[in-house]
Amino acid sequence: MAMKKVRVEELKPGMVFDKAVYIDKSNILVAPMVPLKDEDVNRLRKWGILEVETAGVVIEQRKVEKPKRLSMQEELKKLTEMVERGNVSTVLEEEEQLDVYQRTLKLIDDIFENVRNGVGYERNKILDAVDELIVEVSTDKNKAIRNAAGEQEGKYLHTLGLSVAALSTVTGISLGFGRDKLLTLVSGALLHDIGMVRVPIYITEKKDSLTPDEYNRIKTHTIYGYRIIVKELNLGSDIGAVALQHHEAFDGSGYPRKLKGEDISPFARIVSICDVFAAMIKKRSYRDEHLSYLAMKSILGRSSTKFDPELVKAFLSNMAIYPVGSLVQLNSGSIAKVISANSEIPLRPRVTIILDEFGRKMEQERTVDLQTASSLYITKPVSNDIIQNPGAHE
Repeated sequence: MAMKKVRVEELKPGMVFDKAVYIDKSNILVAPMVPLKDEDVNRLRKWGILEVETAGVVIEQRKVEKPKRLSMQEELKKLTEMVERGNVSTVLEEEEQLDVYQRTLKLIDDIFENVRNGVGYERNKILDAVDELIVEVSTDKNKAIRNAAGEQEGKYLHTLGLSVAALSTVTGISLGFGRDKLLTLVSGALLHDIGMVRVPIYITEKKDSLTPDEYNRIKTHTIYGYRIIVKELNLGSDIGAVALQHHEAFDGSGYPRKLKGEDISPFARIVSICDVFAAMIKKRSYRDEHLSYLAMKSILGRSSTKFDPELVKAFLSNMAIYPVGSLVQLNSGSIAKVISANSEIPLRPRVTIILDEFGRKMEQERTVDLQTASSLYITKPVSNDIIQNPGAHE
């Protein structure tokens, strides 16, 4: 169905469209079947946007009511009543089930356990859950990125699968993928490591370095993953190819078949990027405030060799390598604050220099666009503590 324009002045809170509504090619205003909110419409007006696009139609107009916020006394009274009725745990469980990310993580746990025990899993339940995750991510991409980069409780491979699925969804949306493509991409991302259930536990949980033989056993998880997804979960070869090919490299140096360039499934190429980023985040201490910078710098360094450079660009367009407000050191030795990102050249944002090369506070702060100031570049991010201790960067 062709996209059509809808004037912002025609949008009303409570409108429900049967297809996603887009601000532009890369950004969703509201997901399918999700009612428009006051803040959605107000945001468009604030940004000066006059039209949005959708391939859908309005199917209903819901009355949108702001939930009444209980006072502290009312909250305590409600909790006391629940304790007296003995149903606190039930209520809390129901509230926990409202979190799409936790439900998805539970789904991954169940699938891995069932496959490990030779039981399999209902195909439609997987696709329905993936569809729900896509809608959740498309509604708030920034929340999805924060969840993917944050600490999560659970088994490493399961939380990694959830993170890779969320990041893949964000990337797919940026590429303008429709529902069918997103469903294939995100299903493959969620289950890309399912083949690990066929690798001996003593290898997957080994703390020391792997022997060459053990590493070769690890590499078989891609083949097992394809077989599980296609034959045991009945999800099809396109989804299976993600598990099979997510360790292939753009320059042909990967495994298991040393595929090269566009011979690799585009979905697997996306998952490969998201997998490496998420794994770098999770394998290091969460206390390291420069994790995202280091992970994305690593991905940029391997663009066009391990990764598809166009897909790297799409991935990074959603990520803040140097978040606005963060501090960085320039090659001149001066310290600057990031004031805006540059999606085309993520390593060259606009900055304001606040400390000179000697660590002295600038009498008059100077703004520099690193995209055009070719002689200057960022050497590393620095801690905010440097403002209190200027000599620390010398």
